[in-house]
Amino acid sequence: MDQKVQYLNQIIEIIDQKATLFKKNKKNLPTVSYEAEKQVLTKTINDAIQLAEEIKPVPYSLINDLRSLIKQL
Repeated sequence: MDQKVQYLNQIIEIIDQKATLFKKNKKNLPTVSYEAEKQVLTKTINDAIQLAEEIKPVPYSLINDLRSLIKQL
């Protein structure tokens, strides 16, 4: 398996875990923590999108899912 695909899979796993926790706890977070967590998650998701765009064939459905996730944060 290509190294980029393996790396992307690892990033997706981390994003999934962090996004789930963030969504679950975001109502209880202080504003500063909420904004910081959201910023880190958004940057990580954007990095994953950039990596996904380098993989052939491009996994467009994954990219669309990641973009949707950003909107849900």
